[in-house]
Amino acid sequence: MILCVIRADGAKPFAFFVCYFNSFHKFFVFCLAFLCIYLYNLLLGENRERYVLKNPFKFFFSNEESETKVANSRLFSYAAGLAGQNISYNFISARLFVFMHTVLGIDPKKTGLITSISTFWDAVNDPIVGTLVDARKFKPGNKLRPLIIWTSPLAGLFIALMFFDYNLSTTATIVLMLVLYLLFDLIYSFQDVAMWGLLPLSSPSSDERARVSQWVTIGAGLGATIGGAFPMIKSLLVSNNIVSEKNAYAIGGIVFGFGGMLIAMLAYRMKEKVHYEGEKKVSVIESLKSLRHNKKLLIICLARFLGSLSLTLPWEYFFETDGVSYNLFGMELSGGTMQVIHGLVPGIPGAFAMFFATKFAHKIGGMKRVLVLSEILQIVCRVSAFAIGANDRFLNPVALIFIWVLLAICNIPVSMKDIAHRSLISDSIDEVELKTGERTEGIVFSMQNFISKLSSAATNFIKGVMLSKMGFVSITGSDGKPVDGSKLIRMQSKNTLFYKYRWHQFMLGPVVGSVLYLVTIIFLNDDREHMAEVERRLKEKRAQIEKETLALEALEGAD
Repeated sequence: MILCVIRADGAKPFAFFVCYFNSFHKFFVFCLAFLCIYLYNLLLGENRERYVLKNPFKFFFSNEESETKVANSRLFSYAAGLAGQNISYNFISARLFVFMHTVLGIDPKKTGLITSISTFWDAVNDPIVGTLVDARKFKPGNKLRPLIIWTSPLAGLFIALMFFDYNLSTTATIVLMLVLYLLFDLIYSFQDVAMWGLLPLSSPSSDERARVSQWVTIGAGLGATIGGAFPMIKSLLVSNNIVSEKNAYAIGGIVFGFGGMLIAMLAYRMKEKVHYEGEKKVSVIESLKSLRHNKKLLIICLARFLGSLSLTLPWEYFFETDGVSYNLFGMELSGGTMQVIHGLVPGIPGAFAMFFATKFAHKIGGMKRVLVLSEILQIVCRVSAFAIGANDRFLNPVALIFIWVLLAICNIPVSMKDIAHRSLISDSIDEVELKTGERTEGIVFSMQNFISKLSSAATNFIKGVMLSKMGFVSITGSDGKPVDGSKLIRMQSKNTLFYKYRWHQFMLGPVVGSVLYLVTIIFLNDDREHMAEVERRLKEKRAQIEKETLALEALEGAD
């Protein structure tokens, strides 16, 4: 029993807390048991209503609900759930292979092998999982929600287990990490399909689904940001000798990995208001074949893939380049500081704009126009920013301010793209249901995930080729190990093509993807009157099927 977490002798509170358990394995078991009991009472307990947050801010916790309207309390539980999911996923996707290399001491080439196998598995299992979800039998209102309850804690558990050092041989460690990751990814695929599949089931109204898409996308983005904060927290813990680097990763696995997935379970509170199961049970093959009827989904997926081929690199490759120093109105700023400022200043307007995405879409005539506007502004603003900063004029503080203003302007609609994508994809599911009598949330949102992963793989390949062709060489230290990433960047020769054309590449590179995206997305149909007619006809069709089903059940009961 823990009586106190603050010692009189001034020892670090958290260190004492952990030391009580003698090992992180015991600490992990304690957290697992406590959080599981709490979440069970919160989500499944008979008296769970007394745990519902009460807040004077009625907008956020309003329980006003109708056939089409989603109560704000449920909406924000859903958004919080996606925030938790993205905390976990961003943590593992960004830190796992760094952990394997720096803590477990696995050779980078072998780490790359694990990456390749897991990426292939990651891409292949998404469509399979999606079809299995659509093919399973379910009670009305429980197509996806039970999956969230059962898969989230398991996914979180596997994340936590991957960030422990088990003191095994190198071969055994590689095998263990690969097995744990493959199991995690399989479970996560079911969870991810269920989480995003709730969106089209949240309401029969296209406008209401757009509102839901807006808030859950904000939640997901917030979660990704929190998940990305681990390096800063780790550095703080390690530098102050609170914990070792190995134990810092173990804490991260528990808090960010397992804890995030427990938060994801809050999405269970979102109701499935579209109860229509279809005129027939959808098999795996039929679910895959249904994609050919979903032209809207295919266009969005193609546009997203082509748009990702933007021939650009992360901004740290620019700001950390040797010889680039900044004097911002008398303040000497390092490349790392400039990188943070560059992310915040242009990004803040876009972040706030997401709160008004649906109103903005209505104002300009629909989600398609949001997508078109985002790419047009991206092209115009980046070309203008390139012209202002050409020939190293970006080092001038005044020029830099103008560049940030331009990037902030183009970020406003760009930040709404994910909201628009998910809203339009949800609409596409209704259109396919009306056309074929099949409803396939699972396969549709698994295809979205598949395209995202395929795009990421293609983008990483292009970045690697570009760095090689532009003279960006890998450097090893005296011990034969790769040089730290930021140091490697600073050691690049000024004579390389990379250094010479860095401004061209960073400003004009994304324009390539924007042009490809724009050419594709113009073929997308987003007629609001058409969607209103789809909703009306679907309502009539579902009511007729329900009437026939009740009549058949009554007849069978009479017999």
